[in-house]
Amino acid sequence: MLTLYTPNMKSILKNIAVGTLLVGSLASCDDFLTIEPEDKLVLDTYYTSATMLRANTLTLYASKTWSNFHMNFQWKMDMINGDMWYTYDAEGQWFFGSYTAINAYIDEGWKGLYNVIAFANSIINDMPGKCSGVAQEDIDKAVAEARCVRALCYWWIAEVWHDAPIVYNNTENISNSDLDLPRNTQKSIYQFALDDLNYAEEYLPETDADAFRCTKQTARAFRAKLLVTMASHSDYGYDRAALYAQAAQDCMAVMDANDWLTNNDFSTLFDVDANNGPESIFAIQCAVQGYSYGNAHNVAWSRSSVIADQTWGAGKGPTIALQKLFDSTDKRRKWTYMTNGDYYPNLAKASGGYTYYYVNRDDEGNIVEDRNEVNAHIKKYIIGKSADCDGNVGINQDAANNIYLMRLADVYLLYTEAIMGTASSTSDAIAIQRFNAVRDRAGLPQVSTVTYEDLMKERLREFAFESQSWFDTQRLRYREGDQAALNWINTGYHTGYNRASQYIAKDGMDQADENRDDSYIIVQSKAEYAMYDPIILTADAFVCPIPASVSTSSPALAGDPVDFYVE
Repeated sequence: MLTLYTPNMKSILKNIAVGTLLVGSLASCDDFLTIEPEDKLVLDTYYTSATMLRANTLTLYASKTWSNFHMNFQWKMDMINGDMWYTYDAEGQWFFGSYTAINAYIDEGWKGLYNVIAFANSIINDMPGKCSGVAQEDIDKAVAEARCVRALCYWWIAEVWHDAPIVYNNTENISNSDLDLPRNTQKSIYQFALDDLNYAEEYLPETDADAFRCTKQTARAFRAKLLVTMASHSDYGYDRAALYAQAAQDCMAVMDANDWLTNNDFSTLFDVDANNGPESIFAIQCAVQGYSYGNAHNVAWSRSSVIADQTWGAGKGPTIALQKLFDSTDKRRKWTYMTNGDYYPNLAKASGGYTYYYVNRDDEGNIVEDRNEVNAHIKKYIIGKSADCDGNVGINQDAANNIYLMRLADVYLLYTEAIMGTASSTSDAIAIQRFNAVRDRAGLPQVSTVTYEDLMKERLREFAFESQSWFDTQRLRYREGDQAALNWINTGYHTGYNRASQYIAKDGMDQADENRDDSYIIVQSKAEYAMYDPIILTADAFVCPIPASVSTSSPALAGDPVDFYVE
């Protein structure tokens, strides 16, 4: 299986010519138009071969480039959607839907995405002029890789902040002291991202020797996601049927170019062995190379030191609403979250594997692992201690299992969504076949008709803790309005369990009963001894504020958004 990192990858990253981004920078390091490279190396004829171009475009995939985004921001989207229970401090603001412009993680997300865009912009704008003796075809491919990744970043920005600046040439902005940029409209951002993906689809190869790199299939998959998002809008004057049709065509092309989905084992999708495998459309490349070079989820989400060398995930888990969506026969459930009686042979191997109990005690009766409010903890992306996984977990939040930003199952379900279009259900034979492929892999029975709500729930089960659900909720909002989306998340996806629902022990429960399911009841209000009354999000939660640190230095962001394209 191909992987991005080599033993000297850290030095490779330090010596890539990223310095072209900041030479002569007139901005402070707090300005979102700039990044801080680890090293600066600028030579007029640095790129003299296709190999050197490919070394530069490695930055587009590296965990280090994406670190602010994936370590400190990405998974907060699972909290705002009500999939992950976690209430602590500034992170807890996402669970409560009460974040403000001074929330540190909003700043990290903004900075993180614009950081990736800055790298992409350097490849798009600066690199071609630094080439000597390199074939135009190779230059076009490198630019197409960057435009493909830039489009994904702008899709995220458009869905989180809606209106935001389109930065397409950092070097030019800095050289001209053009640092106070206005916000552009969400509709403009969609079009900009679509232009990037159309270019990428034209110039990228069908396949690449490096399995992690963007290809035509990557561009088509991203474009399908973008087009379905655009088509969900009833307010932008789009030809929605045409957008859905193009999205379906792109999905079919990607599915035809890959093995059948059910050939990919869900139980191992989030392990190191699955890196850049057939399920992966695009993934952040992770390695045990130190802080920010790897996947931090293993530390941030692990329940305890019993299964991890570092851990602070004891207070995190799947909300009861999310748990209630899983049928007892769903094979995905055990590999998504852990609950009473689950056994994992790949964790705590030195002890013969790990069995999850609500309360885990040692031989003297001391609590080793205590339960949390939802009687469950996250399993997805948790690969254990270094000794459990051949050294693929480091001591600096740096596990080597990649982080998916898009995978094949998403394309299957997007195809069903695109065929459904503006209707509320579909019985189209191929759409149902692709929907059932996802269910087949999960061990669930086939269906003959899919409603939009069925699709939403299947996506919740498939992509829990992958930071996708919030964007599905946004598409529901575009289709049916704020109230429909608020009702969806405030009722726990129509399960009737608000995100504040929790388990408490029944009166009189003693130690002998602490690992019995019937020893606990679900409560949903302080009157029932829950920690919180029902948490009711409002429409304000659907759009993140611009980070205060950014708006302070860029006053134009406070103005009305403007169209990027002039007719």
